[in-house]
Amino acid sequence: MRKPTNRTSYREVCALYEKYGLTDYTLKTAGDVLNIHNFDLRETTGYEDLTEDQKKLFIAYAITHMNGLGMNTKITMWPKSVHFVKEYSYCSSPVWDDEEQREVRWQIGREWIIQKVNGRTKKFKKYFDEGKSEANVDSVYTTEKEYLRVDWKYNGGNEWFHVLEPTRYF
Repeated sequence: MRKPTNRTSYREVCALYEKYGLTDYTLKTAGDVLNIHNFDLRETTGYEDLTEDQKKLFIAYAITHMNGLGMNTKITMWPKSVHFVKEYSYCSSPVWDDEEQREVRWQIGREWIIQKVNGRTKKFKKYFDEGKSEANVDSVYTTEKEYLRVDWKYNGGNEWFHVLEPTRYF
């Protein structure tokens, strides 16, 4: 089951924390999330495509993130998806900037590629600024980052995070 406890009141959720011995209202395990908030973190879309270490990171992060939020938010939230991604930032060749009085490089595009545990990849999204294309990219200045991308649904909206460590995300 992957859905928030948004049909449960604040008082009922607090009673569930107490029932499971969490009188400090702090989640400790994925089982706590399932018992109290009614969704299994291990059933999040994309979870099956993670390595064991990435799965551990996702679970630890999700618990940390949820514990950092108020109860009224926690009862409306659930993770829509989790993916290990490589993000490429594409920059142009350096050009002289009269205002800066130096050469500058501009980011002109980005690409996100989902990396699956079986070695397969899936293009997630790619864009270039208007009037720019791969022909304008200086590969020397292309940068690459890897992280877990976690998409959350809560309070009627969506938000996603770069996850680097259980307590290091933005």
